[in-house]
Amino acid sequence: MAVNFGVNYLAVVVAAIVVVIFGFIWYTPQALGRLWGSNGMPPGPNPGPMQGLGGLIAALVNSFVMAVLSLNLGGKALTDGVMLGVICWLGFMATLTAAETAFQKLSWGRWAVNNGHHVIAQALIGAIVTAWR
Repeated sequence: MAVNFGVNYLAVVVAAIVVVIFGFIWYTPQALGRLWGSNGMPPGPNPGPMQGLGGLIAALVNSFVMAVLSLNLGGKALTDGVMLGVICWLGFMATLTAAETAFQKLSWGRWAVNNGHHVIAQALIGAIVTAWR
C-alpha cells in the first residue's frame, strides 16, 4: 500500500492551533468548564507550559494524520473533511473513551463534555486540512 504524505503542512499547523484555541474556549467556566468540573475534573483550562506544549504536539500529530487520511481517501470538499473528522471521532475516540469510562467507572457526564469537544475538534481539523490543500 502506497501512502501519500504530500499534505499542506501550513494547513496542519493552522488546524492544530485552531483546535487548541477551541479547547481553551470549550473548557472555560463560561462555556462547559463548570459542568466538566462538576463531573470530577478541575474547572477551566489551567495548563502549565508543559501541558500546553503537550496539547499542541498532540494537536499537530492529530492534524497531520487527518490530513494524510483525507489526502489518501480523496477528500476534496469541506463537507468531506467534516465527515472524515466525525467518522474518526466515532470509530476511535468515542469508542475508546467510552470503554475507559465504563471500566474505570467514571462519570458519563464527563465523557459527554469531553466527547462534545472531541467531535467538534475532529470536524474542525478535518474541514481545515481537507478544504485547504
